[in-house]
Amino acid sequence: MKNILAIAVLFVTGAASAQVGFKNGNHLQAVSIDGDITVQCNGTIPPNSGIQTAYFHCEDDILNPVDMDYFRGPAGVKADEVDLTATHEDGSQRSKTAGYDSSKALSTSRFNLWISTLLQRPLLDIGKNQIAYLLKSKGKVIAQGAFEAIVSDGGQKTCARSGFYFSNNPQDCTNGFAQCDLYFRENNYCQ
Repeated sequence: MKNILAIAVLFVTGAASAQVGFKNGNHLQAVSIDGDITVQCNGTIPPNSGIQTAYFHCEDDILNPVDMDYFRGPAGVKADEVDLTATHEDGSQRSKTAGYDSSKALSTSRFNLWISTLLQRPLLDIGKNQIAYLLKSKGKVIAQGAFEAIVSDGGQKTCARSGFYFSNNPQDCTNGFAQCDLYFRENNYCQ
């Protein structure tokens, strides 16, 4: 009877740990997207005045299914914080921390998996990412483990149509960032 109980406990523990990872899955795909837009601006930027027209080639790198995601931890762990450390294939590491809701077994905020800006660095990189997690309660580690997140190269996609935008802000004809973002959203990120 003791052997049957031990097997049942291992099976339940194995099932709980199999769920650990990102809420939308641990197999992701990085895709480079691009497209062209035209922006007409009404306003005055010296030395020009009146309506200006600018052309932009928009480019972005996205992660499917999501750029940001919640960490899903093992059930039954009473923690209030989770630390994730990703080790990339090249040996580099990136760490991020978030609050943890033990009743839902989820982080309280999403982790930045892919967005790279001057102020943000992504947790993941192309290839196999070994993710070590620490679950803490009031600063003390109460559970730890690891999982793998794989980011495959999804290649290049070009949006099927170009975009045309009109703006009352003359600055939009010198920097197309806002219109490029709108363009990709309106074109479902070239899907």
